[in-house]
Amino acid sequence: MKQTVQAITLFVSLFFIATISEADELRGLLQAHFEPVEDIRFLSYEQVQQEGVDQFGAMHYLVMDFVSGDQLEGQRLQQVHAICSRVLRDEGLIRRLSREGVDMVSVSFDRQSQYDCL
Repeated sequence: MKQTVQAITLFVSLFFIATISEADELRGLLQAHFEPVEDIRFLSYEQVQQEGVDQFGAMHYLVMDFVSGDQLEGQRLQQVHAICSRVLRDEGLIRRLSREGVDMVSVSFDRQSQYDCL
């Protein structure tokens, strides 16, 4: 019994560490990916599961959070376009996100607005 509890505890711990490691790897990849982009700074990302979006079920979003100075709406849209283009041109990143079940990539500069990359 004691060995079973230890085995289960070890399994859960290793799974938790693997999940954290994978998340840190993606964060580092995205951080490096956007380092050379001027006027914006990548902060983090969040994976969101939105239930019942359409008749096919849930959507899995990767929302990337950025910091940028106060911009006019036209300038903000140019930044969103630059970020989305950078993501969509990276075939390796797209393959990885697809393997992880991500359906949509979005850009956010604050909690009130989110822009989807199509």
